[in-house]
Amino acid sequence: MKIWEAIIYGIFGGIAELLPISFSGHAVLLRNAFHMSSLTDGGGYFVRAAICIGVSLAIYLSFPMETKRMLRMFGRRRVRPSQRPNRLQRRSFMLGCIAFFITLFSLFFLAAAERIERLLYVIVFFAVNAGILYLCCRGRVGKKDEKTVTLGDMVLIGIMRMLSVFPGMSALGSSVAIGRARGISLQYNVRIAYMLTLAYQAVVFVFYLIRGFAFGSFSTGIILPCLFALIFSAVFGYFAIQYFRYLLQRVKLKVFVFYCLEVAALAAILALINA
Repeated sequence: MKIWEAIIYGIFGGIAELLPISFSGHAVLLRNAFHMSSLTDGGGYFVRAAICIGVSLAIYLSFPMETKRMLRMFGRRRVRPSQRPNRLQRRSFMLGCIAFFITLFSLFFLAAAERIERLLYVIVFFAVNAGILYLCCRGRVGKKDEKTVTLGDMVLIGIMRMLSVFPGMSALGSSVAIGRARGISLQYNVRIAYMLTLAYQAVVFVFYLIRGFAFGSFSTGIILPCLFALIFSAVFGYFAIQYFRYLLQRVKLKVFVFYCLEVAALAAILALINA
């Protein structure tokens, strides 16, 4: 993995993982268009793991209070009474855990999904992602929050995130779209979506690290590309989150619908060129 390739993957990883436009789909396009090194072979696993750290860091910097509260829920250390979660927060956390554990079933087919490189499949998945995102642009913004969100809401979010690991589909976009369709309020919807993304990134970091040592090749030469991938994914990911929150407040998510359709068209042109 060359440094310039790691930088490009880091930029696209930070942006596409934290916007509803699919990093894995963009990675397939980059490999086909510029013949870049794969993220699923050799040192690519370690670069992909570094991107997970960068994405997690971007979420933490954007949602510091929510992240600390989630970590306190997981941790066992003693905290001051004023910091202890109340019953409502514990209920929200438990429902989020259900969605998260459903999402983890995607690990059974994640490796196979990320090895899909046929542009025809990527075109279809980008088009499906555009259709899912279109749900975000329909109807009124809901009012469900920690008090009124239901188990059914979280189960549906978990299922959609689990099925959105294919290149061209976005787990973040599916999460926000289903939340919007189920009437979850804007602020709570975004918070849940990014907290689930943060938890999932922590798990797939370990997943890629294990695959890297088992099937890849680690050397001192991969350290610098990993460092650049981490830094660029964190920086660009942070600004991607701010941009996404800005668009959500103005309900202007159609830009991502059109973007996914344009990328699908670009992938079709690329497929014709490579045919």
